[in-house]
Amino acid sequence: MSKFNTDEIAQNVEDTLDAVARSLREASHRTQDLSEEASEALSDAAADVVRVAEKLRKQAVHATRDVARQATHEVKEHPIASLAAALTAVAALVGVIAASRNSKNKPD
Repeated sequence: MSKFNTDEIAQNVEDTLDAVARSLREASHRTQDLSEEASEALSDAAADVVRVAEKLRKQAVHATRDVARQATHEVKEHPIASLAAALTAVAALVGVIAASRNSKNKPD
């Protein structure tokens, strides 16, 4: 993920969490006054949390697409290196599976 995407997501998360924190602070102040108002404030805070979650989901989708595009670009630009990396990953996975089988077959 690019530095710009990471910074943008982090800033958006910080902004939305600040909004949630403000709503929760307002809710706690209202709780001291009237329970009906407090209930409404807590509902508002819960709605803010839902909005934050949806916003984060959308940002994650966009960021994931950006990473996939970048990975595709890198594979097209460097096919030999990409193949070598993939083969290395396969070899490592085979080694892990073999080691796991060996440890299961050994008596304790």
